[in-house]
Amino acid sequence: MKKILIVIVSFMALAVTLSSVKTWAENQATPAGGLDAKALENIVNDPNKLLANSKQITFVGPRSGEGYFSQDGQKMIFQSEREPGNPFYQMFILDLKTGRTNRVSTGQGKTTCGWIHPNLKKVMWSSTHLDKKTAEKVKAEYEERAKPVKGRYSWSFDQEFDIFESDLNGKHIKRLTKEKGYDAEGSYSPDGKYIAFASNRSGYTDKLSDEDQKIFDRDPSFAMEIYIMKADGTNVKRLTNSAGYDGGPFFSADGKKITWRRFNADGSKAEIYTMNVDGSDQKQITHLGSMSWAPFYHPSGDYIIFASSVLGYSNFELFIVDSEGKQKPARVTFADGFDGLASFSPDGHKMTWSHRNEKGDSQIYIADWNDHEARRLLNLPAVDSGFDFKLSENILQDDAKNIVSYLASENMQGRNTGSPEEKIYTKKISDLFKSWGLKPALGKDFIQTFEFVSNVSAAEKNSMELKGRLQKKLVRSQDYQVLSYSKIGPVTEMPIVFAGYGIKAAATDKLPAFDSYKDLDVAGKWVMVLEDMPHLANKEVQHQLATYSRPQHKITVAKNLKAAGVIFISDVGLKEVRFEGRLSDTTLPVIKISEKLATEMFKKTDQAKQFLSYGKLKESFETSKATQGFALTSMYLGGEIDLKYEKSIGHNVIARLDPAGVNKKTKGLIIGAHGDHLGRGESTGSSLAKAEEKGKIHFGADDNASGVAGVLELAHYFSAKKNLKTLKKPLYFAVWTGEEIGILGSTAFVKQWELDNKSKLNTKIEASLNMDMIGRLRDSLQVLGVGSAKQWTGLSEEVGLITGQNLVLTSDPYNPTDGMTFYMADMPSISFFTGSHAEYHSPRDTADTLNYPGLIKVIDVVKTYIEKLATVQVQQVQYEKVEGNAGQKLEGRSFRVYLGTIPDYSQEGVKGVRISGVSKNSPAEKAGLKAGDVIIEFDETKIENLYDYVYTLQAVKANKATKIKINRSEKTLDQEITPVLKE
Repeated sequence: MKKILIVIVSFMALAVTLSSVKTWAENQATPAGGLDAKALENIVNDPNKLLANSKQITFVGPRSGEGYFSQDGQKMIFQSEREPGNPFYQMFILDLKTGRTNRVSTGQGKTTCGWIHPNLKKVMWSSTHLDKKTAEKVKAEYEERAKPVKGRYSWSFDQEFDIFESDLNGKHIKRLTKEKGYDAEGSYSPDGKYIAFASNRSGYTDKLSDEDQKIFDRDPSFAMEIYIMKADGTNVKRLTNSAGYDGGPFFSADGKKITWRRFNADGSKAEIYTMNVDGSDQKQITHLGSMSWAPFYHPSGDYIIFASSVLGYSNFELFIVDSEGKQKPARVTFADGFDGLASFSPDGHKMTWSHRNEKGDSQIYIADWNDHEARRLLNLPAVDSGFDFKLSENILQDDAKNIVSYLASENMQGRNTGSPEEKIYTKKISDLFKSWGLKPALGKDFIQTFEFVSNVSAAEKNSMELKGRLQKKLVRSQDYQVLSYSKIGPVTEMPIVFAGYGIKAAATDKLPAFDSYKDLDVAGKWVMVLEDMPHLANKEVQHQLATYSRPQHKITVAKNLKAAGVIFISDVGLKEVRFEGRLSDTTLPVIKISEKLATEMFKKTDQAKQFLSYGKLKESFETSKATQGFALTSMYLGGEIDLKYEKSIGHNVIARLDPAGVNKKTKGLIIGAHGDHLGRGESTGSSLAKAEEKGKIHFGADDNASGVAGVLELAHYFSAKKNLKTLKKPLYFAVWTGEEIGILGSTAFVKQWELDNKSKLNTKIEASLNMDMIGRLRDSLQVLGVGSAKQWTGLSEEVGLITGQNLVLTSDPYNPTDGMTFYMADMPSISFFTGSHAEYHSPRDTADTLNYPGLIKVIDVVKTYIEKLATVQVQQVQYEKVEGNAGQKLEGRSFRVYLGTIPDYSQEGVKGVRISGVSKNSPAEKAGLKAGDVIIEFDETKIENLYDYVYTLQAVKANKATKIKINRSEKTLDQEITPVLKE
């Protein structure tokens, strides 16, 4: 039996009286006023309609429990004490259509924890039927039950328990585990290839400390850990290693995650955890400080049901919690007594659980499950069912509009990378691909997942204190706030220097230099600076300063001047810590302080009489770039900065369409578009929403629901038999994510494919065709990146004549869209684009603003390109390295010089700046830089992140040789490079 320590079920010996299992609506068994106030703070205890039509389905014998559905939902395996002469559980299968029950275990010994294999031909269960002392244990159990004073119920961690398999009639029994110890609590993976289970075998094989040995001898569950093995019992791997009981593992429906419960070392508390199937990314989901156990995933994978004693050990109730543990658990059952051991039917429409009824018996119940209500209680997005899957094989305007309207709907909430909505729409797209006969392009799943950093928050150890002239312990969120690009760890007490706006801007041929640090010594000190930039009358100077006013630049300037930390002054209040974008390593602590605290500090300085108020001080720096900074004499700041980074999972969908008879070595085409957008525009900093639109959904109809519509229409069109038979090359169709935060999804695909196949993707892909913002066709369609292959111009000439569409060709393939990913992987790549507009990156980019007849014209153009390339066996386009536009490279449009480095957008974990390539005939290429190089020093300045690099580029002199230091394949190389002026 998965789960039960003595303390969990000791209450079960108590008499319980109730009329029936009731939902809240039927009977408020435990009014809110009678519950522990602290417990109520940690859960959602609201009335709900999660369960309907509850009914008891087992009646025979005093005990039945752990009912788990077969994959087709037609059968249920469960354990029950129902046969005369046997006081122990045996394993049974219930046919939910006929109501018939048959035993599959041997009828001897103790049996627990059954599961039906996904192929519906065999089952697994744990048993002690090989134990030679079975008869003695049966006798002892009956003698114990005959005593007038009953002992507390406890589950037996009998070391004779092993895992077995049999057919559905209990025949052809095979032993899967043979190690000494309790092997049980098993379940099959959704594909049937693996079994996750719990075992205390290490308590018998490992050398324990004297103290641990005493604990184990008293409580064998102390050594319980989670293991995984192949379904035939081979290749056993341990997944957990924690003091205390780890047990009850269940797979998520996609087979990628396991949920289980972990007890603390003394067995008094347990919490729900999740991990990857290889044991990585172990994450605590609940924090109730009680006995939370027996977790089970909903088929959607979005939430988990579990039992908990948070309301008292005499009243275990069922709860649900989102799979990330970000929301409060919501209460499911509201009846006195014990409710636990829950599971869902594969379609998610039914829930079954064990309840201790009015006679004190434990029996299995079943009810209809309300997924919509669960999502409401957990603040999860509703599963949208309004999308019409009946799309035509022809490319039609109504179909394209249907797809765009679905993706750009309110339910999709702006499709942020890694959002719950992303899981929903990628699942729908993968279902479409499957229904059209396409195959997964990467592994055995249409959906590829990858990790990315998505959020940052303040952790527990933050503290800051002023000493010297002003002695004050600072309060976070009131006096100061930590910034997400700060170094973490202890901060020694350091003096403070005020440096105005903290800007250093080099002189140009028209404008003088601007230096906030003139005559200031900031080495080893905090630098205090104003946010943003001065609003000077000279607009040319103001424009010049804009490039240098971003906080990342100010931090880089301070670090290069050997400052020890940066303090920003906020005059708009202190917001909670928020993610400012992707982070690389940084070596400075960075905080923001309130205007009120800044005023207190300035009043203690020698300049207090000069600047009678903070407002006067700021006004002086606003109106005169000549105002000098100053030291805050005898004032020191120290403490500790503690940040917690969160990772999220992104989801790509990639499918393959294979024409019959095509050689496996034939290269194919990849047709893609990104599906992600900006959510509510609050997480990426790239929203162009007006003031009154802040925080509203950015629907992303043109950007890029239009492109996804193109991918789906083309995939459906070419999967039709009449069109498929015309193809001579395979086609790959992809919907990427993470484009809006750095073409992460397409980059992850290329890297994963090359890792899995141990070869370059360009050995399989002839060319990439990318659609990004194709829903606002006006006079012409832009085709970007035709310089990536010489043959594109000739093909474009033919396509333009065939379709009658006016095409505008651009050579440069270095465009900030997914097409560049494939060009950087040495493949010809073109992107289709109908132009920017006033609604770009705003909540106004809605489905009703698109030109749908124009969208169909664009899709027809892309279709014609595909036909030109894929209906012949010969490769039509050959990769060509392009000398791109210097103003569009890593250095950016506003930098004075050009090196020709191309960014690798996955900089996470890199100290320095990694590049994915260099432009043809560029200074970088001439200096010998290559893809994968990490720049760690440039022009005698150490480079830790992208901002260091950008800042150094702004100051370096053109046409003068300088040094650049790189890491390449664990070697450090010094190269000479000569920056040039931009074109």
